Order: sequence, then structure tokens, then C-alpha cells
Amino acid sequence: MERRELIRWLVATAGLPSLHSLGADDLLALGRDVHRRSLTRSVLTRDEDRAIAAAAEAIIPAGDTPGATDAGVTAFIDKMLAHWFTEPERERFLAGLPELDTRANARAGRPFADCAAPDQVAMLTALDDEVTSLRANRGDAANEHWFAMLKFLTVYGYCTSKPGMRALGLYPLPGRYDPCAAL
Repeated sequence: MERRELIRWLVATAGLPSLHSLGADDLLALGRDVHRRSLTRSVLTRDEDRAIAAAAEAIIPAGDTPGATDAGVTAFIDKMLAHWFTEPERERFLAGLPELDTRANARAGRPFADCAAPDQVAMLTALDDEVTSLRANRGDAANEHWFAMLKFLTVYGYCTSKPGMRALGLYPLPGRYDPCAAL
């Protein structure tokens, strides 16, 4: 898959209205810029941070290549929530996030971040199935689901991080910039 195709797919599957207007190059530039910023965490609580870190690592686990944790996806999500999402989008995402712990407590009697990896994957798969069903029945309404937002931000954060781009064979970016190149 080409880089631009991947980024277009990310926007199409997540459907964040504020990101729809960006072209593939701008979307890539935004993601890379968010990773470079040294902003402190400002939106997520410690428990939310742990739950997102566990979910992101279950979505993109480390193996032969770096996982979501290695790519700094949780910090990326916090920055996007703080500086890019609208207030209603941020509230919808944060209101749905406790569902991870609710499901985990019902299934394993502990918070999501403390569950075994197979339990985490099973819960995330069930949420993904719900979003897929919603997408089949209501189209773009699925993009409003908090889990669709989490999954999008995880993949977007990973694909625009240096470790993720290296794992995908996209770093360093091909080509170079010569401001004074001869004509």
C-alpha cells in the first residue's frame, strides 16, 4: 500500500470531520508535527492514559517491529485531544473510554490495563465488531463511535511516528529539498 493510500484510508475509516479537509501530504505533516511537539500531557488522567496505552499496544503490538507504545501513540492521542479535536469530539471520546474498564471488570474483574493480552484483544475485537456493524447499518455514523476514534488515532499516531514510519519502510522520506537548486 502506498503512503498516500494509507493516509486516505485512515481518514476514510475514522471520519474525523476536522481532518477530512486535509490532503494526504498535509495529514502526514500534521501527524509528524504532533509527534515532534514537546507538550506535556493535558487531557488524559493517569487511568485513561494506562487504558489507552494498553488498547493501543493491543491494536499495534510490538513484535519484529516497534509497537504503539514504542511509537509514543498515547502521548500523540493526548496531544490530538488537547489541540486538534473540538470540545464535542473530545467529550465523546472521553465519555466512551470508561467502557474499556467496564467491559474488563465484567470479563476479568480488573481494569482493562491490568487484563491479560488475550482478554484485551477479545474486548477490542468486540468493540471493533460493533463499529463494523454500525458502519454497515448507519454508514458514517460509525465514525462518531469513540472506539473508531481510538483506533484511528492509534493507527494515525503510529504511521506518522518515526518508529512507525521506519517499520513501514517510509523513513527517511524519499527525495530531498534543495532550496537553491540550479534550474
